[in-house]
Amino acid sequence: MSKPSIIQLIVSLSIMNMSIMSLSPLSFLFLIIILFTSKAQADKFKNDQKFHYFCNQDNDRGNYITGDTYHNNLKIAFIYLTFNSKIDYGFYNTNYGQNDKVNVIGICRGDINPQDCRKCLIGSRFNLTQACPNKKEAIGWYEDEKCMLRYSDRSILGLNEIGPSYFAWNSNNATMADQFSILVTQLLNDLRSKAINGDSHSKYVVGTLPGPSNNQSPIQQSSGETIYGLVQCTPDLSGPQCDDCLLQSIAEISRFTKRRSARMIRPSCYLRFATSYQFYQPKAKLASHLP
Repeated sequence: MSKPSIIQLIVSLSIMNMSIMSLSPLSFLFLIIILFTSKAQADKFKNDQKFHYFCNQDNDRGNYITGDTYHNNLKIAFIYLTFNSKIDYGFYNTNYGQNDKVNVIGICRGDINPQDCRKCLIGSRFNLTQACPNKKEAIGWYEDEKCMLRYSDRSILGLNEIGPSYFAWNSNNATMADQFSILVTQLLNDLRSKAINGDSHSKYVVGTLPGPSNNQSPIQQSSGETIYGLVQCTPDLSGPQCDDCLLQSIAEISRFTKRRSARMIRPSCYLRFATSYQFYQPKAKLASHLP
Protein backbone atom coordinates (compact mmCIF):
# COMPACT_ATOMS: atom_id res chain seq x y z
CA MET A 1 0.00 0.00 0.00
CA SER A 2 1.46 3.37 -1.00
CA LYS A 3 1.78 6.21 1.47
CA PRO A 4 -1.12 8.71 1.33
CA SER A 5 -0.19 12.00 -0.29
CA ILE A 6 -1.20 15.39 1.12
CA ILE A 7 -3.46 15.87 -1.91
CA GLN A 8 -5.26 12.59 -1.22
CA LEU A 9 -5.72 13.62 2.39
CA ILE A 10 -7.21 16.99 1.46
CA VAL A 11 -9.59 15.37 -1.04
CA SER A 12 -10.74 12.86 1.54
CA LEU A 13 -11.35 15.51 4.17
CA SER A 14 -13.25 17.62 1.64
CA ILE A 15 -15.51 14.69 0.80
CA MET A 16 -16.44 14.57 4.49
CA ASN A 17 -17.39 18.29 4.33
CA MET A 18 -14.50 19.14 6.64
CA SER A 19 -12.80 22.35 5.59
CA ILE A 20 -9.02 22.32 5.63
CA MET A 21 -9.16 26.06 6.27
CA SER A 22 -10.83 25.32 9.63
CA LEU A 23 -7.86 23.25 10.78
CA SER A 24 -5.03 24.95 12.60
CA PRO A 25 -1.65 24.53 10.89
CA LEU A 26 -0.39 22.66 13.95
CA SER A 27 -3.32 20.20 13.88
CA PHE A 28 -2.92 19.55 10.17
CA LEU A 29 0.86 19.09 10.50
CA PHE A 30 0.32 16.68 13.39
CA LEU A 31 -2.06 14.57 11.28
CA ILE A 32 0.39 14.42 8.36
CA ILE A 33 3.28 13.41 10.65
CA ILE A 34 1.21 10.70 12.33
CA LEU A 35 0.01 9.27 9.00
CA PHE A 36 3.50 8.98 7.56
CA THR A 37 5.31 7.78 10.70
CA SER A 38 2.58 5.23 11.40
CA LYS A 39 3.04 3.76 7.93
CA ALA A 40 6.76 3.31 8.67
CA GLN A 41 5.94 1.76 12.05
CA ALA A 42 3.47 -0.59 10.40
CA ASP A 43 6.17 -1.88 8.07
CA LYS A 44 8.36 -2.51 11.13
CA PHE A 45 5.76 -4.10 13.41
CA LYS A 46 3.28 -5.86 11.14
CA ASN A 47 4.79 -9.24 11.96
CA ASP A 48 5.50 -8.39 15.60
CA GLN A 49 3.88 -10.39 18.37
CA LYS A 50 2.38 -7.14 19.67
CA PHE A 51 -0.02 -7.09 16.71
CA HIS A 52 -2.75 -9.75 16.57
CA TYR A 53 -5.29 -9.85 13.77
CA PHE A 54 -8.01 -11.94 12.14
CA CYS A 55 -8.88 -11.58 8.46
CA ASN A 56 -12.34 -13.14 8.23
CA GLN A 57 -10.74 -16.41 7.21
CA ASP A 58 -14.07 -17.98 6.24
CA ASN A 59 -14.43 -15.07 3.82
CA ASP A 60 -18.20 -14.98 4.34
CA ARG A 61 -18.09 -11.17 4.03
CA GLY A 62 -16.21 -11.28 0.72
CA ASN A 63 -13.47 -9.11 -0.73
CA TYR A 64 -13.29 -5.61 -2.12
CA ILE A 65 -11.35 -4.59 -5.22
CA THR A 66 -8.60 -2.02 -4.84
CA GLY A 67 -9.99 1.35 -5.85
CA ASP A 68 -13.66 0.32 -5.79
CA THR A 69 -16.39 2.09 -3.80
CA TYR A 70 -15.92 0.01 -0.66
CA HIS A 71 -12.17 0.60 -0.66
CA ASN A 72 -12.61 4.37 -1.02
CA ASN A 73 -15.29 4.41 1.68
CA LEU A 74 -12.95 2.48 3.98
CA LYS A 75 -10.12 4.97 3.53
CA ILE A 76 -12.41 7.92 4.20
CA ALA A 77 -13.94 6.25 7.26
CA PHE A 78 -10.45 5.60 8.65
CA ILE A 79 -9.46 9.26 8.28
CA TYR A 80 -12.68 10.44 9.88
CA LEU A 81 -12.30 7.99 12.75
CA THR A 82 -8.70 8.79 13.62
CA PHE A 83 -8.90 12.55 13.13
CA ASN A 84 -11.91 13.09 15.39
CA SER A 85 -10.14 15.13 18.08
CA LYS A 86 -13.44 15.92 19.84
CA ILE A 87 -13.45 12.41 21.29
CA ASP A 88 -11.23 12.18 24.35
CA TYR A 89 -12.55 8.98 25.95
CA GLY A 90 -10.99 6.41 23.61
CA PHE A 91 -14.00 4.98 21.78
CA TYR A 92 -14.58 5.76 18.13
CA ASN A 93 -17.19 4.49 15.73
CA THR A 94 -18.29 5.63 12.32
CA ASN A 95 -19.75 4.44 9.06
CA TYR A 96 -19.40 5.86 5.60
CA GLY A 97 -21.05 5.38 2.22
CA GLN A 98 -24.51 5.02 0.77
CA ASN A 99 -23.53 2.05 -1.35
CA ASP A 100 -21.01 -0.46 -0.02
CA LYS A 101 -21.21 1.13 3.44
CA VAL A 102 -18.22 0.63 5.73
CA ASN A 103 -18.63 0.31 9.51
CA VAL A 104 -15.59 0.98 11.70
CA ILE A 105 -15.00 0.72 15.45
CA GLY A 106 -11.84 1.75 17.27
CA ILE A 107 -11.24 1.54 21.01
CA CYS A 108 -8.24 2.14 23.23
CA ARG A 109 -7.48 0.78 26.65
CA GLY A 110 -8.96 3.13 29.24
CA ASP A 111 -5.63 4.47 30.49
CA ILE A 112 -4.37 5.62 27.07
CA ASN A 113 -4.41 9.37 26.40
CA PRO A 114 -6.26 10.69 23.29
CA GLN A 115 -3.13 11.50 21.27
CA ASP A 116 -1.54 8.09 21.84
CA CYS A 117 -4.90 6.46 21.19
CA ARG A 118 -5.28 8.03 17.76
CA LYS A 119 -1.65 7.24 16.96
CA CYS A 120 -2.24 3.59 17.91
CA LEU A 121 -5.38 3.38 15.76
CA ILE A 122 -3.60 4.87 12.76
CA GLY A 123 -0.77 2.36 13.15
CA SER A 124 -3.31 -0.43 13.45
CA ARG A 125 -5.07 0.79 10.32
CA PHE A 126 -1.92 0.37 8.23
CA ASN A 127 -1.12 -2.98 9.82
CA LEU A 128 -4.60 -4.36 9.36
CA THR A 129 -5.07 -3.39 5.73
CA GLN A 130 -1.64 -4.83 4.89
CA ALA A 131 -2.18 -8.04 6.85
CA CYS A 132 -5.71 -8.52 5.47
CA PRO A 133 -5.54 -7.09 1.94
CA ASN A 134 -8.89 -6.56 0.23
CA LYS A 135 -10.92 -8.17 3.04
CA LYS A 136 -14.24 -6.49 3.73
CA GLU A 137 -14.05 -7.52 7.38
CA ALA A 138 -11.02 -7.61 9.68
CA ILE A 139 -10.06 -6.97 13.28
CA GLY A 140 -6.73 -6.30 14.95
CA TRP A 141 -5.22 -5.47 18.35
CA TYR A 142 -2.11 -3.30 18.26
CA GLU A 143 0.75 -2.52 20.66
CA ASP A 144 -0.06 -5.20 23.22
CA GLU A 145 -3.82 -4.43 23.14
CA LYS A 146 -3.31 -0.71 23.61
CA CYS A 147 -5.98 -0.36 20.92
CA MET A 148 -8.36 -2.43 18.81
CA LEU A 149 -9.57 -1.61 15.32
CA ARG A 150 -12.22 -3.45 13.35
CA TYR A 151 -14.22 -2.85 10.20
CA SER A 152 -16.91 -4.63 8.24
CA ASP A 153 -19.58 -4.19 5.59
CA ARG A 154 -22.16 -5.26 8.20
CA SER A 155 -23.36 -3.33 11.22
CA ILE A 156 -21.11 -4.12 14.22
CA LEU A 157 -22.13 -1.41 16.69
CA GLY A 158 -23.94 -2.61 19.81
CA LEU A 159 -23.29 -6.29 19.18
CA ASN A 160 -21.84 -8.58 21.84
CA GLU A 161 -19.31 -10.55 19.81
CA ILE A 162 -17.07 -13.01 21.63
CA GLY A 163 -15.11 -14.15 18.59
CA PRO A 164 -12.61 -14.19 17.10
CA SER A 165 -10.62 -14.29 20.34
CA TYR A 166 -7.24 -15.26 21.72
CA PHE A 167 -5.43 -15.99 25.01
CA ALA A 168 -1.99 -15.16 26.31
CA TRP A 169 -0.53 -16.41 29.59
CA ASN A 170 2.64 -16.70 31.62
CA SER A 171 4.11 -20.20 31.66
CA ASN A 172 5.02 -19.96 35.35
CA ASN A 173 2.64 -20.76 38.18
CA ALA A 174 2.10 -18.22 40.93
CA THR A 175 3.23 -18.85 44.50
CA MET A 176 0.49 -20.67 46.45
CA ALA A 177 -1.30 -21.24 43.16
CA ASP A 178 -4.63 -22.47 44.54
CA GLN A 179 -5.13 -19.46 46.79
CA PHE A 180 -3.82 -17.17 44.06
CA SER A 181 -6.43 -18.53 41.63
CA ILE A 182 -9.25 -17.80 44.08
CA LEU A 183 -8.05 -14.22 44.54
CA VAL A 184 -7.70 -13.63 40.80
CA THR A 185 -11.26 -14.79 40.19
CA GLN A 186 -12.49 -12.62 43.07
CA LEU A 187 -10.69 -9.58 41.66
CA LEU A 188 -11.95 -10.07 38.11
CA ASN A 189 -15.53 -10.53 39.25
CA ASP A 190 -15.35 -7.40 41.41
CA LEU A 191 -14.04 -5.40 38.47
CA ARG A 192 -16.72 -6.89 36.21
CA SER A 193 -19.48 -5.75 38.57
CA LYS A 194 -18.15 -2.20 38.31
CA ALA A 195 -17.45 -2.15 34.57
CA ILE A 196 -21.00 -3.15 33.61
CA ASN A 197 -22.25 0.05 35.27
CA GLY A 198 -20.13 2.23 33.01
CA ASP A 199 -21.68 4.65 30.53
CA SER A 200 -21.68 4.97 26.73
CA HIS A 201 -18.19 6.50 26.85
CA SER A 202 -16.36 3.99 29.00
CA LYS A 203 -16.78 0.56 30.56
CA TYR A 204 -13.27 0.20 31.94
CA VAL A 205 -12.08 -0.62 35.46
CA VAL A 206 -8.75 -1.58 37.00
CA GLY A 207 -7.97 -2.70 40.53
CA THR A 208 -5.66 -4.64 42.82
CA LEU A 209 -5.66 -7.29 45.52
CA PRO A 210 -2.80 -8.44 47.77
CA GLY A 211 -1.57 -11.87 46.85
CA PRO A 212 -1.79 -14.88 49.16
CA SER A 213 0.50 -15.14 52.17
CA ASN A 214 1.52 -17.98 54.45
CA ASN A 215 1.15 -15.63 57.38
CA GLN A 216 -2.51 -14.67 57.58
CA SER A 217 -2.03 -11.61 59.77
CA PRO A 218 -3.33 -8.41 58.11
CA ILE A 219 0.11 -6.80 58.24
CA GLN A 220 1.84 -9.67 56.43
CA GLN A 221 -1.05 -10.12 54.00
CA SER A 222 -0.98 -6.49 52.91
CA SER A 223 2.79 -6.51 52.35
CA GLY A 224 2.69 -9.50 50.00
CA GLU A 225 2.68 -9.66 46.22
CA THR A 226 0.11 -7.48 44.44
CA ILE A 227 -2.33 -8.82 41.85
CA TYR A 228 -3.27 -6.27 39.19
CA GLY A 229 -6.49 -6.66 37.22
CA LEU A 230 -8.20 -4.94 34.29
CA VAL A 231 -11.56 -5.45 32.59
CA GLN A 232 -13.06 -3.48 29.71
CA CYS A 233 -16.06 -3.71 27.41
CA THR A 234 -16.69 -1.66 24.30
CA PRO A 235 -19.02 1.04 25.69
CA ASP A 236 -21.62 0.54 22.95
CA LEU A 237 -22.66 -2.62 24.82
CA SER A 238 -25.49 -2.52 27.33
CA GLY A 239 -24.74 -3.47 30.94
CA PRO A 240 -26.15 -7.01 30.50
CA GLN A 241 -24.22 -7.48 27.24
CA CYS A 242 -20.98 -6.40 28.94
CA ASP A 243 -21.72 -8.69 31.86
CA ASP A 244 -22.32 -11.66 29.56
CA CYS A 245 -19.09 -11.09 27.62
CA LEU A 246 -16.99 -10.74 30.77
CA LEU A 247 -18.61 -13.72 32.51
CA GLN A 248 -17.75 -15.91 29.53
CA SER A 249 -14.21 -14.56 29.52
CA ILE A 250 -13.72 -15.15 33.25
CA ALA A 251 -14.98 -18.72 32.80
CA GLU A 252 -12.60 -19.28 29.88
CA ILE A 253 -9.57 -17.80 31.60
CA SER A 254 -10.13 -19.92 34.73
CA ARG A 255 -7.76 -22.53 33.28
CA PHE A 256 -4.95 -19.95 33.59
CA THR A 257 -5.73 -18.27 36.93
CA LYS A 258 -2.93 -20.20 38.66
CA ARG A 259 -0.44 -18.56 36.32
CA ARG A 260 1.40 -15.36 37.19
CA SER A 261 -0.43 -13.51 34.42
CA ALA A 262 -2.96 -14.08 31.66
CA ARG A 263 -5.30 -12.21 29.38
CA MET A 264 -8.40 -12.96 27.32
CA ILE A 265 -9.15 -10.80 24.30
CA ARG A 266 -12.46 -10.64 22.42
CA PRO A 267 -13.97 -8.05 20.04
CA SER A 268 -16.45 -6.87 22.70
CA CYS A 269 -14.50 -7.26 25.94
CA TYR A 270 -11.02 -7.67 27.35
CA LEU A 271 -9.63 -8.82 30.68
CA ARG A 272 -6.16 -9.22 32.06
CA PHE A 273 -4.36 -9.91 35.34
CA ALA A 274 -0.71 -9.98 36.34
CA THR A 275 1.36 -10.04 39.49
CA SER A 276 4.82 -9.17 38.19
CA TYR A 277 4.09 -5.53 37.29
CA GLN A 278 1.36 -2.92 36.86
CA PHE A 279 0.64 -3.25 33.15
CA TYR A 280 -1.73 -0.29 32.89
CA GLN A 281 -0.63 3.30 33.23
CA PRO A 282 -0.71 4.82 36.74
CA LYS A 283 -3.14 7.59 35.80
CA ALA A 284 -5.95 5.05 35.39
CA LYS A 285 -8.57 5.28 38.13
CA LEU A 286 -8.41 2.30 40.46
CA ALA A 287 -11.54 0.54 41.56
CA SER A 288 -12.25 0.53 45.30
CA HIS A 289 -9.67 -1.69 46.99
CA LEU A 290 -11.13 -5.00 48.01
CA PRO A 291 -11.06 -6.01 51.69
